Amino acid sequence: RSTIVFANSRRLAERLCNRLNEIAYERATGEPLSEHHSPAQLMGGSGAAQGAPPVIARAHHGSVSKEQRALVEEDLKAGRLPAVVATSSLELGIDMGAVDLVVQVESPPSVASGLQRVGRAGHQVGAVSTGVVFPKYRGDLVQAAVVTERMRSGAIESLRVPANPLDVLAQQIVAMTALDTWQFDDLLAMVRRAAPFASLPESA
Repeated sequence: RSTIVFANSRRLAERLCNRLNEIAYERATGEPLSEHHSPAQLMGGSGAAQGAPPVIARAHHGSVSKEQRALVEEDLKAGRLPAVVATSSLELGIDMGAVDLVVQVESPPSVASGLQRVGRAGHQVGAVSTGVVFPKYRGDLVQAAVVTERMRSGAIESLRVPANPLDVLAQQIVAMTALDTWQFDDLLAMVRRAAPFASLPESA
């Protein structure tokens, strides 16, 4: 009923979304779309084109406006939209309601990312998260197999928090002092509240 398809690039997400809608149109009408048609997602979205295909999928990524992304999320939650084709834009933090299945096209970029993405399905207490990984080409098969095996065993990549990255600190201080006047001790105390700078010496 509800599926999130994850792709690793915006271009692939758009192409997959358009193709899914084209296939839905071809199945519904029994005839292929003409070669010179607008992208199926746009045709279905506008409703202006005659014989517009049913929109079964919408794209969700960083290049889609915030308002459009919110509409896509609401349509999926409400059950009006069977599928969303997304990049990492749907990987974290958004309650997507009852998603039955996650499809990952190409190997996930990491074990943690793969778990996060598949975890969007069956996101209720006692439910099982279900995901399918589709390698796109032969070389991707090995990486997909390794990442999937590690996902199943919980072998998440180790996380290394950099200690006192001064390039990041310099940018933050410029931003902070551009907006407000800071006393040195107050600024240092504020910066030390962030884990990477907890042991920041005054000399730095």
